Amino acid sequence: MRTGFRWQMGVGAATWVLSIGTALAQEALEEIVVTAQKREQNLQEVPIAVAAFSGDQLKEAGAVQPLDLAAMTPNLTAKNAVGNTAPIFALRGIGLNDFATNGTQPVGVYVDEVYLVNNSQLGFDLMDLTRVEVLKGPQGTLFGRNTTAGAISFITNKPTRDFDAGVSVTAGEWELFSGSAFLNGALGDNLSGRFAVSGERQFKGFFVNDTNGSSWGQSRRASWRGQLLWDYGATHVLVNVHGGIDRSDDWYYKYVADASGLPAGAQLAQLAATANPSIFHGLHTISPQPFIDNSANGLSVTADHDYDFATVKSITAVDQMDYARTEDYGSVPVPNGWNYYPGHLLQFSEELRLTSNGDHRWNWIVGLFAGHDRLRENDVYNELQNPIFETYVFNVAYTQNTTSVALFTHNEIKLTDALRLTAGLRFTDEEKHYVGGTLIEQVDPAFKFDTCPCTTDTTLRYHEPTGKVGLDYRIDNMMIYASASRGYKSGGVTGFYVTDPGATAPYNPEFINAYEAGVKSSWFANHLRLNSGVFHYDYKDLQAFGVIANEFRIFNIAKSRVQGLEVEASWLPFEGFKWDLGLGLLDTKVLDSNIRTVGPTGAMVGIVGNRLGNAPNIELDSAMSYRFALSEGLTATVAVDANWRGGTFYYVQGDPRQFEPAYVLVDPRITIAGPKERWKMSLWAKNVTNKHYFREIFNDGASVVGFPAAPRQIGATFDYTWH
Repeated sequence: MRTGFRWQMGVGAATWVLSIGTALAQEALEEIVVTAQKREQNLQEVPIAVAAFSGDQLKEAGAVQPLDLAAMTPNLTAKNAVGNTAPIFALRGIGLNDFATNGTQPVGVYVDEVYLVNNSQLGFDLMDLTRVEVLKGPQGTLFGRNTTAGAISFITNKPTRDFDAGVSVTAGEWELFSGSAFLNGALGDNLSGRFAVSGERQFKGFFVNDTNGSSWGQSRRASWRGQLLWDYGATHVLVNVHGGIDRSDDWYYKYVADASGLPAGAQLAQLAATANPSIFHGLHTISPQPFIDNSANGLSVTADHDYDFATVKSITAVDQMDYARTEDYGSVPVPNGWNYYPGHLLQFSEELRLTSNGDHRWNWIVGLFAGHDRLRENDVYNELQNPIFETYVFNVAYTQNTTSVALFTHNEIKLTDALRLTAGLRFTDEEKHYVGGTLIEQVDPAFKFDTCPCTTDTTLRYHEPTGKVGLDYRIDNMMIYASASRGYKSGGVTGFYVTDPGATAPYNPEFINAYEAGVKSSWFANHLRLNSGVFHYDYKDLQAFGVIANEFRIFNIAKSRVQGLEVEASWLPFEGFKWDLGLGLLDTKVLDSNIRTVGPTGAMVGIVGNRLGNAPNIELDSAMSYRFALSEGLTATVAVDANWRGGTFYYVQGDPRQFEPAYVLVDPRITIAGPKERWKMSLWAKNVTNKHYFREIFNDGASVVGFPAAPRQIGATFDYTWH
């Protein structure tokens, strides 16, 4: 009787929830407007694979930094170059394969159309955003250099004349407290302003130092942005002043295996085996503890004028950043290296473009881009107490200046009412000047592999055309498209420590010839949006790094292949219920290379036939939510986000010690909202199953160490807005 009673109560409750849900009006999927082709267009009419997320979607998913996009986007992976900072992205298996600060990512990252040249800049807060667009495939026409994999574009909310304001506060596990706020409205007849601020303070870290029992991994971050918009009818001028600081603890690493093959390495492995096996525990003995010390600020001025037939737009920007981060390498009972990476970045850019207005047979864009950035780095690799390299201190000091100038055009031509041609071309002239390199301040006479100082004064010059041609055909609610494009990423000089002058030789640019076909469609009165695509890349001179003939350096892999499939769907099956689903399949392979690297046994091995790094063969993203009315003006939403990522080699060498098995992350939340959603209260969990895994596993030729990802976090968020 009790079992039957509980069953009847459960059915009754479910029926009640569904009946309340049906009281909500059934609505079609909202139109998604993107600027992937530098003009506002419906996502379903853009012949590019684009994943787009509104600012509200990002907040609901608990995304707080760019790194969090990976759990929402098929075939996008992300990790940190150093502990808890300097994110690295890979799209469809193509990403930065090294940790050098002077390297540039093949995934271009833009904020309000300003290119961020360095991954040190990418740890910013996702505050007060209109949307984020993830563009897949080479974007070498409109987005320029170093976008062989794609581009991620962040678009902030702009000032308006209508007053609104909002505040959000969060409290959670690990003594987490964070908040954000914005204020927007008219300041005069032709002037509007918007100010946004955010901050996070986590007082208890995820990591435990078993040497003294203390926790480590606190966060201390803050960001701000102020914008002024002058509106003079056909002319608009937007000034954006922004900045941020990060004074967080850098996260510990976890020793995985010896990579040296030396007796001292075996002893180090034995010491590591005595430590707590949890990836969040280690016997840390280095003082000071690892830290992050970043500060950045910048200014951009965007001006546009409408000349009826076309709009001219200018984007002028300057950004600078001082950064420093340290790392405790290995979490073993003796110091396994204490490394310090400070530097300063200064960048200027100007983009000027003319865009045709209206919807004509021929819609065009022509433009000019010019940019310059200067990077100064002075790294210290302190191995004085490392049992393998006991008396080494490497100092890497260099300055790198990069100047890039480009002319570009993008054209959409209606061949018929249903058939459209897209053609774009960009010519880039780029110059890099690198001066400096590696100095050995102290040396172990027992080791003869180093012949440094290893410095160079090198100027590199590249003149490269990139482009795209594509066709799309529209049939009622469906668009079919196909394209061929070419992407390019410049070469450079290895920007971390090397032990032989030969390793200072430049590495070559990398190129991708990409072929893609896809379908975008809407069904059932726009209650189902279904987009899919297949792609094949011929990848030449992939830039990777490792130990090559006793040289720890960046090298080129002659030829690789990338191919795969993506499916993305949004579905409203019944009132109140929405399901977003994304599937990514990848097949990557090295086809030709004469490079041989040190394998797990210490023997030299080839890499032909290996998968590329950061390229899981499968990824499935799911976001389900059900919204229903609780009473007049009061609603509730129950949501579950899940991300399943297949097994991943973190580097192309295919070392099994640098392989992360498949895992699933589940993030549930419950939200109660008041009338017109002026206020919301959410209870949420991230990684609710408390899955322990490594987001990165690194091999420096002596030790293999893993960078743990965050464990389970539970918290609550309250939002309130004024209109």
